[in-house]
Amino acid sequence: MSAEHAPFRSRTVVIIIAVAVVAFAGFLLLIAFAPEFRSGHDGRGHALSVSGNGYAGLVELTDAIGAHSLIVRNEDDLATRDLLIVTPEADTNQKALVKLLAARGDAPTLVILPKWWTRPFPNRQDWAQRIEMICPCGGLYGLEKYAPKLAIEQTPFKASPTPAPGTPRMARAKMGRIDQQQRLVGSGFTPMLLDADGRVILAKLDRRPVYVLADPDLINNQGLADPCTARQGWQVIDDLATTNEIAFDLTLNGFGTLKNAKHPLQSVFEPPFLPVTLIIVAAGFLAGLHGAIRFGAPAATGRAIAMGKRTLVDNAAMLFRAARKEHRVGAAYASLTRDLTAQATHAPARLSGEALDQYLDRAGKAEGDPPYATLAWQAETAEDRDQLLNAARALYRWRRNRTR
Repeated sequence: MSAEHAPFRSRTVVIIIAVAVVAFAGFLLLIAFAPEFRSGHDGRGHALSVSGNGYAGLVELTDAIGAHSLIVRNEDDLATRDLLIVTPEADTNQKALVKLLAARGDAPTLVILPKWWTRPFPNRQDWAQRIEMICPCGGLYGLEKYAPKLAIEQTPFKASPTPAPGTPRMARAKMGRIDQQQRLVGSGFTPMLLDADGRVILAKLDRRPVYVLADPDLINNQGLADPCTARQGWQVIDDLATTNEIAFDLTLNGFGTLKNAKHPLQSVFEPPFLPVTLIIVAAGFLAGLHGAIRFGAPAATGRAIAMGKRTLVDNAAMLFRAARKEHRVGAAYASLTRDLTAQATHAPARLSGEALDQYLDRAGKAEGDPPYATLAWQAETAEDRDQLLNAARALYRWRRNRTR
C-alpha cells in the first residue's frame, strides 16, 4: 500500500504505540503494587480514612505539631520502638491482633477499639454513614488473652463506677460531648484516664506495654473536629509516645503485605531483577525501532496467480513433483530433444523415425556420443529422479554437440 493511501500517518501510529506501551506498563505496576497505591478513602476506621470514624486527621495532626507519622504496611516494620497505633475493626481477625502484639514485644502499642457499625455513602465512598454501635458481646478482638476479664460497657451504663479502696486520684478527660459512650470494665488492666463520671477511657494491660482506648471518638476524625476533644486526644498520644515518631498500623485493615510475601510482579520492578527488566525493555525498543525503519525500496508485490506459458509449465512441473512422477516424462523429453535437434541442423523433412535418428547420429559421430536410440531408451526407462536427470544431461550433450 502506498503512503498516499495509508489509513494512518506514521506519527499517529507512533503515538498510539507509545500510549499503549505506557498504559500496559502502568497496568502492570498497579497489579504489582495495588496495596501501596490504594488511597484508603473507603469510609472505614483506619489511618488512611477521611471519614468521621477514620484517623487520617490524627496522622495530619501528628505531622503538623512537629512529630513524624509512619504508616506501617509491612509486618517487618512492626518491630519499631515507636508508639504504634492499632485500629482493629469489627471484623478484624482476633488471631491477627494477637500475632501483632506478640511481634511488638515490649514496645508501646495503643489499641483503639472500634465503636460504630458504618457504611459508605452511596455518592461519597470516602464518607461513612453511622448505623449503630457494635455489640460488645463475644471476644474483645483477642485482648482477652492478656486480660481475660477485660470487657467493654456501652451507654446506657448499668451502674455508677465504684473505684476500689485505695485507688489514687486519676486525671479526668476534658473533651466535648460524645454520644453513646463506650468504656472499659473488668480487671487485668490499670486505668490511666477516666471520663467525667469516673469510668475508664484509657487503660494499660497488666505486665505488657499495651494501652487500650475504649472510645475511638476521642481521637478519630469526628473527635478531632472539636477543639477540646482534639486537645485531650493529642495529650493521650503525647503521654504514651516514647519518641518523636508515631506509627500507624494498616496491616490489620487489609492494606499491608505479608512478611516475605510479595506479588510476583513486584520482583520484576525491584532489585536485583530491575536491571534485567530494563535490559529487556531496551532490547524490545531497539527491536521495534529496527522493524519500524525500512532499509531500501519496498519489494514489488507480484500477482497472486502469474500469467504466461512459463506459469503453465511451472504448474505442471509442480504437479509432477507433488505426485512423484518426474521420471515418467523421460520419453517426452527425448522426443522433444530429437525434434529441436532436427530443426536446428536443417534435417531433410522426408526423414522420420529410425532414418532421422541415424541421420542425427552421423551428424555428431565425431564427438563419440552414444546413439540417440540408446539415450532415448535410458530416458524412457528411468525409474527415479536421479536416473532421469542423468539421462536428460546425456540428451542435452548429444543435442549441443550437433547444434553448436
